[in-house]
Amino acid sequence: MSQLQNITQFIKTNILYLIRVACRYYIAYNMFSYAFGKILKTQFNMGLSYLTDTGLDNFNGFMFTWLYYGYSRSYGLVIATTQIIAGLLLLFRKTERLGIVLFLSFMVNILFVDIFYEIDGALWHAAKLTALGFFLLFSDWKGFKTYFLKAFETVQLIPQIVPQKLKKIYWLKFLIIPIMIWYAYDYINNLKQNYMTENELHGIWRIVSGNHDPSHRLYKITFDYHNQIKIKDFSKNLYFGNIELDTVTKTIQLKGKHYSEEAYHFLSDSLAKLPVAQQEDKNLSKEIKNYYHTINESLPFDNVEYTYRIKQDTLILSSSTHKELKFINCTEDYIN
Repeated sequence: MSQLQNITQFIKTNILYLIRVACRYYIAYNMFSYAFGKILKTQFNMGLSYLTDTGLDNFNGFMFTWLYYGYSRSYGLVIATTQIIAGLLLLFRKTERLGIVLFLSFMVNILFVDIFYEIDGALWHAAKLTALGFFLLFSDWKGFKTYFLKAFETVQLIPQIVPQKLKKIYWLKFLIIPIMIWYAYDYINNLKQNYMTENELHGIWRIVSGNHDPSHRLYKITFDYHNQIKIKDFSKNLYFGNIELDTVTKTIQLKGKHYSEEAYHFLSDSLAKLPVAQQEDKNLSKEIKNYYHTINESLPFDNVEYTYRIKQDTLILSSSTHKELKFINCTEDYIN
């Protein structure tokens, strides 16, 4: 009976070892594949058709993720290098535990990105790799516990210059840690209070159909944090700026300038045709910009003043030069 138990234990041990080796090599192979995908630009490459004339309103989770991670070539190479290192560590028995920890540190994040950004095509494979990583972790839990969590008495980490009595005040860290966490929270919360304030107009407002005077140009207004605004006119020009808001008199002043790829290239091409001395003339550059905005009907909003009132989900603007304008709150169309 004892011999049978030994044989059974021998088989179990060897099968577990072979499964673990297969998992390590499978994960390593996938890490190398992902890394070379980033190096050779088959990952995080949107293609030219998505880089021009595609509004963010039409992006899905996959496109946002690819655009974000593909924005920086250097960052993609850092991720690729990390994946190669994790793969190499997993291939050697003495370093596999470091490899598993490194692998799970970014693989769990990748899995969450696939879930919450609805990247269904990659979700199953990410879940499989993550599960294999946790299998390697928990099937060698005793080894991990000794490797990472056990403090060896032979290793002296506390300097001798620290008084012996001070070493015993271990509870001091439980006082310092909450204070540190509170200060970190308070610092970020103050930044939020200062730079992410919302006024009563906060949201995205679109002109009510059939209720516009072409001279005012306002089609859609986004009132953002800290009195920042974005305006879209009927010619699809975009303007960025800010407002001065008086909640007592219910008046606002709009300030916004038009920025676009076309305007930038118009200015660059125009200056390139001039002598070098004139290319550095700021007044001439300003005149060229004004000329572009005039022919393009995209002159800036310069302290355009309105009185306003809000009636349920409708914003009503009026001024001495324009008739009453009505805008519907369409914020939920963009955040849901």
